[in-house]
Amino acid sequence: MGRKSSPRTQARKGRLATGALRLMSWLPLPLNRALGSLIGRLLWWLRSDARRISEVNIARCFPAMPAAQQRQLVRASLIETAKGSTEIGLVWHRPDYALSLIRGAEGDALLRETLAGGRPVLLLVPHLGCWEVLNFWLSHHFSLHAMYNPSGLPAVDQLVRDSREHFGTVMYPATARGVASLVRTLKKEAVLTAILPDQVPDRRSGRFAPFFGEPAYTATLSPKLIQQTGARVFVACARRLPDSEGYRIVLREPDPALYDSDLDASLPALNRSIESLILEMPEQYLWSYKRFRRRPEGTPELY
Repeated sequence: MGRKSSPRTQARKGRLATGALRLMSWLPLPLNRALGSLIGRLLWWLRSDARRISEVNIARCFPAMPAAQQRQLVRASLIETAKGSTEIGLVWHRPDYALSLIRGAEGDALLRETLAGGRPVLLLVPHLGCWEVLNFWLSHHFSLHAMYNPSGLPAVDQLVRDSREHFGTVMYPATARGVASLVRTLKKEAVLTAILPDQVPDRRSGRFAPFFGEPAYTATLSPKLIQQTGARVFVACARRLPDSEGYRIVLREPDPALYDSDLDASLPALNRSIESLILEMPEQYLWSYKRFRRRPEGTPELY
């Protein structure tokens, strides 16, 4: 078991991280993305862990895809993921500028209608496009309530909280008490909350459900929130537009079975809903994340 870093070490790491993010924020969007593209190409050519994990995931999720096409998708996704890493400094340090880069929204009329009608909304936000820009758009236009899990670097955590709260996002700790507070709010008010539904949960908080045909340990929080609050659900992302044009907000309705009270029906529907949005822009998904690191008993490890 590794030793926990000392407060001094954590502070040093935090200063380095926030300093690097500030440097990224000074670059105009075209240069910022050009740097991200270069880093992504290096991740490909250096045969990085990110490339290896992406290759495993894409091969599992698209077994019928020709090998050459899989390679193209891996390479493109590494470039998009690296762009996401470089642009995050710009987004967090310059939230008003980031908001100005949004070039419209698809599907927002139904979202507005739902909230105006007094019904809470649950947004499923997979690791697709630039989710921090989506957060700004949501909190700028609506009453957004969201959970936050600290990184362990106080300086970075403060930067994240400051940027997310810039437009009025109400933050809840990602704890049992925080979830309970969020549920109470959703039951009382027509507000909006957003959840990253494709993170691997702890062993007490998930079940296996197919994700692109592969068993993926999937959090049960979203289906439970739907049943507890009666929230309407949308799947959403901020799509990165080509040629440094900015971003476009995309909102889609989920598979109807997501509203089923039976987890055996709702969890597969949750993943199908995510899949559908990913397939609109597969290169912008975070394929380098170890989505299948928790495996069914008796199943070999993938990574």
